Amino acid sequence: MTAATMGTPILSVRDLATSFFSQRGEVQAVRGVSFDVHPGEILGIVGESGSGKSITCMSVLRLLKATGRIKSGSALFDGQDLLALDEADLRDIRGNKIGMIFQDPMTSLNPTLTVGEQVIETILRHRQATRSEARARAIELFELVRIPSAAARLKSYPHEFSGGMRQRVMIAIALACDPKLLIADEPTTALDVTIQRQILGLLRDLQARLGMAVILITHDLGVIAEVTDRIVVMYGGLVMETGPVRDLFARPMHPYTRGLLASVPDLRDDSHKRLTPIPGSPPDMAHPPAGCPFTARCPHAMRQCAAALPPLFGDSHAARCWLHHAEAPRIAGINEVAA
Repeated sequence: MTAATMGTPILSVRDLATSFFSQRGEVQAVRGVSFDVHPGEILGIVGESGSGKSITCMSVLRLLKATGRIKSGSALFDGQDLLALDEADLRDIRGNKIGMIFQDPMTSLNPTLTVGEQVIETILRHRQATRSEARARAIELFELVRIPSAAARLKSYPHEFSGGMRQRVMIAIALACDPKLLIADEPTTALDVTIQRQILGLLRDLQARLGMAVILITHDLGVIAEVTDRIVVMYGGLVMETGPVRDLFARPMHPYTRGLLASVPDLRDDSHKRLTPIPGSPPDMAHPPAGCPFTARCPHAMRQCAAALPPLFGDSHAARCWLHHAEAPRIAGINEVAA
């Protein structure tokens, strides 16, 4: 199913711009990002540290630090602009209609409260339920995310769980009120590969069972290859490429996406092929370049790349790269199919 046939998006972000202000001046973390999330799909947002992927979703939920400011844009969720709502109305949506899984469960969970109490608090905050009903729901959620001995583990504290089990508790809290949209910010970063696969498989199973939409944020394209339906690749605070996951992996249209894919090991390939890192460093977003932010690291950079920021070329699969201009030179594998 393509985006064009999915109907009305549950979340539609348009021209989102967010900056942080400090003694250094303005740091332009997000610079005009647009994307849609449709009901029942998993959208992956991928990019290196500092690309703006997490700040984009934190901006949508207005969970920025004091130095951050949303400069422009809109984020329509169920017909309401999240960026224009007053704080009280937004609190009714956060943790209720939109669930959030943060990067590090050990710092996100309250170490002084049992995990059960933290789930129960969320339910009581957003639902008209008695405490016994909230406790029964908490047990149901622990069973849903496959925490063994669910009723007994409600009495445990966060430090009594492994990293993978703490992440399951975070998922349970995020699902407590049956959200329409779940945002998972690097949910597997601190976990080993085996636990990563378990958590991602769990998220996929829960999405299919509950029918919610999911935004999965990660720095690793390989992590989400088999989980997402569509991918947004970010760099320098911009969307650099977006498209269905199969199209993007089969025919990456942006040199940055190709670089990310070349730096990810393919576990299906036993040829022991050497990985190719992307040379150079990300741009300084306190002084973002006038043109494509990837120019200094791009093996195919042209004079035009440094002079002007390209638009997104394409429709359902699009890339922000001058190589897709009609008059650009042909590069095998990017704007020309290799022979």
